[in-house]
Amino acid sequence: MSKFTQNFTAPSHGVELRSEALSLIDSLPVPTRRSERWKYSSVSKLANSTLSTHKGGAVGLEGWPEEINPNPIPELDAYRVVFRNGVYEPTLSDLPIADGIVCMPLSSISEDLARTIFNNEYHKTEWVGALNAAYFQDGLYLHVSKNIKLDRSIVVHHLTDGENVANFPRHYVRIEEGGEADVVVWSNATEKSSGMCNSLFEASVAPNAQLFLEKITNEAGDIYSLAHDFITQEANSRFKAHTFTIKGSWVRNELSIVSVGKGTDSIFNGAYMPCGSEHVDNHTTMDHTFPDGTSSELYRGIMYGKSTGVFNGKVFVRPDAQRTNAFQQNTNIVADRGASINAKPELEIYADDVKCAHGCTVGQFDLEALFYLQSRGLDENAARTLLVEAFIADVLSSVPSKELSDEIKRLYSERHLWS
Repeated sequence: MSKFTQNFTAPSHGVELRSEALSLIDSLPVPTRRSERWKYSSVSKLANSTLSTHKGGAVGLEGWPEEINPNPIPELDAYRVVFRNGVYEPTLSDLPIADGIVCMPLSSISEDLARTIFNNEYHKTEWVGALNAAYFQDGLYLHVSKNIKLDRSIVVHHLTDGENVANFPRHYVRIEEGGEADVVVWSNATEKSSGMCNSLFEASVAPNAQLFLEKITNEAGDIYSLAHDFITQEANSRFKAHTFTIKGSWVRNELSIVSVGKGTDSIFNGAYMPCGSEHVDNHTTMDHTFPDGTSSELYRGIMYGKSTGVFNGKVFVRPDAQRTNAFQQNTNIVADRGASINAKPELEIYADDVKCAHGCTVGQFDLEALFYLQSRGLDENAARTLLVEAFIADVLSSVPSKELSDEIKRLYSERHLWS
């Protein structure tokens, strides 16, 4: 067992889940390169570090770092749920208050409700999942009633602030039949921060309901960022997700979607552009278990400097999932000699009446296109910028909020010195 867990403290809510997870931690192996799922993403440094969970309460605006805006998307008119080091910040939050909407910190729900909402089994299969379930601090609880549409997006802003800090956010969303909501999960960290942010997001989407999820990682410092998202879709529901990694020293995004009804529609896209020695790992699983479902996946990445990227996308089509239409595409550019990408798209099909396709490309910048643009008067940086913007345009343009897509583009531009 890793030594750093001795400094973790567990809040009082969610007793049953914590007890189950604590009993499993010692029996689950710490991920190593010998595990196929973790082959290219070593956590040995994390497993041998000494981290502590935050022991203080909310700090409000006075204790909030000046360089970080509590509202990460200033131009977006949205509700806001703010956490610092896993602790809910009520004075910086703005929760919706409307008929048919229940939105509150996870720590405020009853123990009876806490026993029934989470259905994922990540804590039973993965060591990092057991850590989250055993030591989770706080998070978003959102329930949208039947035929209710949330009038604005909800931005869940989590900040890591401090050295050798361990954070364990945990979120739950339920959209009832015919309901609709848009949730933005934004992760930040200050320059001097170090440690781990180990988060879980679970959502259940009822028949004919819609959930839009945007996840943005913009973490400075030296943070191990591990995120697991588990989505279940009932009949004729729609789920659309976007995952953007703007900055992060070590990032792993896991997205698992399961269809539990006929006619589901799932769209999930992502973009990543690591620099220096950064590491970004995207793992996705789409599990079609019922007929007439569709899924579309597009991830695009550019690796700079000596960074490393990982993409592993898996699509299951079970025997009863006839007439499934599934598409998966991963496209990568290795911009510099020291960068690398390990990509593995996969299909497992057990039904015979399906339309499924997947593809993966790894290459460099098109030198002919660069030459053409430079011959038209652009310098090399401007030419590369134009190619990069075109490369990720399909992902950015599908974000439902223009204010959000503009902010993501602005941050990418600021970081990569786009002209």
